[in-house]
Amino acid sequence: MTQSAVGRVVERLKEENEGGRTHHSHLETIEIIEAVVLALVAVATAWSGYQATRWDGRRVALYGEANRFRVEAEMLATLAGQDRIYDNEGFDAWLAATLDGKKELAQFYERRFRPEYRPAFAAWLATDPLGAKSHFRGQSLCRNTIAQNKSGLRRLASRR
Repeated sequence: MTQSAVGRVVERLKEENEGGRTHHSHLETIEIIEAVVLALVAVATAWSGYQATRWDGRRVALYGEANRFRVEAEMLATLAGQDRIYDNEGFDAWLAATLDGKKELAQFYERRFRPEYRPAFAAWLATDPLGAKSHFRGQSLCRNTIAQNKSGLRRLASRR
């Protein structure tokens, strides 16, 4: 082998060796980057799990509070319905006593009105609903109106 041929082989081996190192160093760099990315993914996954647990607890707490508000609202609606029934029954009894001319009994029922109902009742009385032209005068007219209303409700119910 001549000097130039050996030189060329050495030079070529040197280039391959240096090129291999370059290639090897690129692989090491890529592996390091992959390891960093995987570490970041692991941290992000752990953080996501932590946040999910934290917000799930918050969601449960808010759901409990919303449920408590719903129950309270239903309770208040029931109480309001009971108050309305009490007011209607008291008014019906007062009206029947008044139309029958039982003044003491009517005053008794009027004293039993709830304080919240009294202003509405007083305002209604101020319109003179029991005057001479009132449809409340005369039991037969009142009963006739009730009968007509019930008959109308029956007709509506039968259409469905």
